[in-house]
Amino acid sequence: MPWLFIRLKQLKWAVLFLSSVTMGFVIMSPPAEQPAISFAGQPAAIYKGNEHIALTVNVDSSSKNTSKLVNIFIDQKVTASFFVTSSWLKKHPKTAKLLVDRAFDIGVLLTDVSDDQAVEKEIAAVQKILSTYGKNSLLFIRAAEDTGELPDMPAAQGYLAVQWSVNLADQPPSELVRHVDEGDIILLNPQEDLRVTKKWLPLLLTKKKVISLSEMAGGRAQVEYIP
Repeated sequence: MPWLFIRLKQLKWAVLFLSSVTMGFVIMSPPAEQPAISFAGQPAAIYKGNEHIALTVNVDSSSKNTSKLVNIFIDQKVTASFFVTSSWLKKHPKTAKLLVDRAFDIGVLLTDVSDDQAVEKEIAAVQKILSTYGKNSLLFIRAAEDTGELPDMPAAQGYLAVQWSVNLADQPPSELVRHVDEGDIILLNPQEDLRVTKKWLPLLLTKKKVISLSEMAGGRAQVEYIP
């Protein structure tokens, strides 16, 4: 049957066409909005990456100086990741919008992880507020107190728990700058004197490269299981 065959010239153009289409899909495919994370076994949290460092800030209703801290990061051209509560977002809409507009990583700060329904409600509340500023997806969550407990629900729904390996509240900034290690996820203290922050942050940047949690979790993070 003649229709079962393609002449050599037609075959050549068919191959070229299919190759062009395939390359087009490769080039035009948008980058993944969220890093691909997979878990084997129990849900896990990230405490440390393999290279560079990440700065993180916990922000709740009692936090002060957050907007000034954001502006310090902007001035220093450095990124950071902010974990926020819905109550804080409601009280500080301008700073919330600034975080979104400047493309800082934003996660949910969970002050109570004992009740899955409360956790789900808080995540939904944070997402709803941030969506009004144009941020329509969230990836990161964090318990305000690292007790080793991780709710099953957020992990099952694709949220990634990220804690910290260094808490700045436990040591002076000079010690942090001196002993910071590759992969450290640092919890900053927003209550700290901002003049001190302006002094130690440039010193830290000369020693280590700061990357976002999205970059750190996108294939280079160690996943440590919570006991």
